[in-house]
Amino acid sequence: MHPSSQLIAHTPERQLAITVDHQARGRLVTGWLRRADLPLNTRCGQRGLCDGCLIELVAGTLLHADSGQTVDASAGPQTLQACQYCPIPETGAVIHVPARSLLAHRPQVVTSFRVDVSRAHDPLWQTVEIPAAEFAEADDPIAAVCEAVQHRRGGRTIGQGQSVDASEPAPQPQSLTMEFAQEVNPVIEAGDGLAEFLARTEPVARFALDQRGDRWCVLPNDDDEQPSYGVAIDVGTTTVVVMLVDLDNGRILNTSAALNGQARLGDNVLTRINLCMQKPELVERLQHAVARRTIQPLLAELLTESRVSLDQVKCMAIAGNTTMLHLLAGVDPTPLGTAPFTPVFIEHRVLPGRSLGLLPKPPGRSQAALSTGHRTIREADRCNPTVHLLPAAAAYLGADVIAGVFSTGMAYRDHPCLLVDVGTNGEIVLKHGNRFLGCATAAGPAFEGAGLTSGVRAGQGAVSHIRLDLDTADPEIEVIGDTSPIGICGTAYVDFIAEARQCGLIGPTGRFSDRFTGHPRLVQHANGRGFEIAKPANEKTVVITEGDIASLLQAKAAIAAGIVCLLRRAALNAEDLATLYLAGGFGFHMNVASVLRCGLLPGFRQEQIELVGNSSLAGAFLAMMDSGVLAEMKHIASQLETVELNLEPDFESIYIDQLGLG
Repeated sequence: MHPSSQLIAHTPERQLAITVDHQARGRLVTGWLRRADLPLNTRCGQRGLCDGCLIELVAGTLLHADSGQTVDASAGPQTLQACQYCPIPETGAVIHVPARSLLAHRPQVVTSFRVDVSRAHDPLWQTVEIPAAEFAEADDPIAAVCEAVQHRRGGRTIGQGQSVDASEPAPQPQSLTMEFAQEVNPVIEAGDGLAEFLARTEPVARFALDQRGDRWCVLPNDDDEQPSYGVAIDVGTTTVVVMLVDLDNGRILNTSAALNGQARLGDNVLTRINLCMQKPELVERLQHAVARRTIQPLLAELLTESRVSLDQVKCMAIAGNTTMLHLLAGVDPTPLGTAPFTPVFIEHRVLPGRSLGLLPKPPGRSQAALSTGHRTIREADRCNPTVHLLPAAAAYLGADVIAGVFSTGMAYRDHPCLLVDVGTNGEIVLKHGNRFLGCATAAGPAFEGAGLTSGVRAGQGAVSHIRLDLDTADPEIEVIGDTSPIGICGTAYVDFIAEARQCGLIGPTGRFSDRFTGHPRLVQHANGRGFEIAKPANEKTVVITEGDIASLLQAKAAIAAGIVCLLRRAALNAEDLATLYLAGGFGFHMNVASVLRCGLLPGFRQEQIELVGNSSLAGAFLAMMDSGVLAEMKHIASQLETVELNLEPDFESIYIDQLGLG
């Protein structure tokens, strides 16, 4: 009999005992924990480049996967990267997994947004009533119905631009002239079952209109006037937000959010692209992770909480970066990983919901037949809403960016303005006159806490804001959830850099100043000198090191250099811009004064900055509620000029200039 042992894992909430046997010799600790449904933060794709999966070996022995050297806890607990070590079948090990290393550490997700643009009430799925007299006596009743629908689509009720909080009902549209919308009436065509439906003429027939890209499809409507709903989705690299909306009035019923299930395989876009390069079969696995393991349960949760049946969901609008939409559609994204970075598609795509695996099965009757009074159909056929993947501009300027340009209204402003979405790939778009200039900066994941000594995503237990006393540099912190701190998220890191520079704790290069050499919170750390932010009981000390500051300054410099390059292209200075829209979850919770003081937005003033929240979700909402928005987004995407920063002759020198702190 081959020997086996146990890997005992302690977390803040539970204890696991995992049997390790010889057949899986060489499997990493992260792999064992993932199989036990305890995935860790392997942000760097298990390459040992970050501290996302740190564990403490408190008893027993582990083996380093590459060197073959063993580490034991006989001399005391050992802090290790779980992605670099394997259990040894012949011996046991006991590990402590801190909360900050758990992938299940629930992030704080921005589901609120602002809408600063006019819209019509012309949803992607809608109903129309036509008196039978208009088609009953016609030689070709189907053609008569299509003509009647075409005639009715000649008018649009235009709505007033509004601010929207996803937790509140949306206000009703008001009459307004929408000068920028140039209505393009697609072809009207008959859908399946229409001829049979017309044979049952009644005084007034109700039809469904389903927008399918280049045409409206006229379908029978047997729903007995029950309410109809749509779903707007923002598929982010880290998080996914799903929102349920009443198509009749634009009222937001509910929202739900979760970590993108793909994060179990890789925390950033490039890691997931590389996985698909190495193992093509992972395309299907990544598609399954986001569609079936993330969106499907979120939608099921929304429907249950809102008491809405699946067959009432008629359409979906989805925004996300180009890689995320490729993976959601099951399309191999590997061309996005190598020059010339050519996406397989960036155009608006229309797909059936069931083909993507987004829809939960109707509970207890997924194959049941439903009687509609005139015909019998399977519920599986009935529940198949049309899914719209919104248009993108380029490989790294995706549908989420185009959605933001539209929803903020910047596309229709007379004065120059800028959209900045700070993330792993900081996307920046400048609007000047009739020009749109856009770029993506490789900021890296530092602003999400990845690779930093005490870095965590924004969520329960994360330090979200830091203030330092001007004289003593003693910290005052805010913690999400008002609980014991487990780490520091991006907004607090930005605060620290701004505050530490202001009080003289760090100098212009990010090094700790000699003035504070004897400060009790300054400690020696493996990544250089560190400053202790908090010492929570039973958790690792929360600290910021000089190495962390260097990583943050590099991320800051990448964003700032991208902004400077776009402004130079347009011969503009920061003071020439009317507005800078700061988008995304990171921007939504920022202290704007800290952002400006640390140099992330060089040359801008506080009164120029507007926080717009989840502009990607806002764009998906607008596209779903006003079909004319799709044409506008396509136009914006086609007009956007992509600036390749690696080809800009001055980018490197600008980047170096932005590394410092003024």
